[in-house]
Amino acid sequence: MHHLAVHGHCSRRILGIMNLFRNLFATNPKEESDLLRAIEEAVFRVDPLLKQAHRYPNAFRKPVLTAFEYAHSLAIRVPSSVAIDLNPLDWNAYVHAIFSSREMILEAFQTSRAIQDYLREHPTTDQAYALMGMRRREKTQMGMELSGQIIQRDVPQQVVYFTSHTIVDPAPTEAEARGRVAWGFFNNLVNKVAKRIALRKEELQSQLQEMDLLKAHLHTASDETRPALKKDLSRMMANIHATTRSLDLTNYLDDFEAVLLNPEQHLHLDQSTLILDSMGIRRDSDKSEQGKVIIFNELIGFDRRNWTVTMVHCRNLKRESFAERLETAYRQLSI
Repeated sequence: MHHLAVHGHCSRRILGIMNLFRNLFATNPKEESDLLRAIEEAVFRVDPLLKQAHRYPNAFRKPVLTAFEYAHSLAIRVPSSVAIDLNPLDWNAYVHAIFSSREMILEAFQTSRAIQDYLREHPTTDQAYALMGMRRREKTQMGMELSGQIIQRDVPQQVVYFTSHTIVDPAPTEAEARGRVAWGFFNNLVNKVAKRIALRKEELQSQLQEMDLLKAHLHTASDETRPALKKDLSRMMANIHATTRSLDLTNYLDDFEAVLLNPEQHLHLDQSTLILDSMGIRRDSDKSEQGKVIIFNELIGFDRRNWTVTMVHCRNLKRESFAERLETAYRQLSI
């Protein structure tokens, strides 16, 4: 049974990482520069003109620091690294659950742009720590079950399997990889700030179009319909005024605070405990040899769909040339 927990030296290593991040923004000049860098990057992602705001950067300190610390704590809570050796593969329960075959593992790592870029940047290494995300799927199929000494046929079974394996933020050490993952989480939160503003801009465009339509109808309106159209137009102009006011740069801080001061509402990890047999079929109990308890961690809010995530430590990585990657892509298309 593969428990995604931190034990022994892993615990000490993670505690060291936690202490590092806990002390990230103290008061010395380097840590202050780290905070200013985070503020600058966050503001640039939302609107570079915010750097000209009267209260920049001080007004952004609290929300950015809150989100940045949360992103690092979230990166620390991603399960400890699963060992994946591309040569003598260790088929522990977790690896077996997320990959149906060794070919699927090779495909995931050899076609990963992040891994291939990493190997080009580190030509003397064949291993990396990284974050891996995948989509968990379930389907119902008819199968056979053993009930006592009797084989039952056409029994509904719930099969759990994983697709879209994606590897990101590879690094030579787990600490470095988690640091990169933390920045990814932080940037995701900042992108949600930008999305709030982008939605209001889209809303303004929609309101302006509706106003133009109301004006056009008003020109040809009868005496009976004119009063209602005037009322609708007046209400729409008030809405336009309110939306335009909300898009003033001085109000963007409200968006930063709405998201970054409450990061757990926008991005978090949930755990799911499943009992799976060697074929990926869900079982109700792990008391028999049929099933093993496996804990999966779901990253909620990163995008529209949830990702099952874990850190991986992959060994015996191989850099592929562009021609080899192209040949692999052609093989996949021909299947």
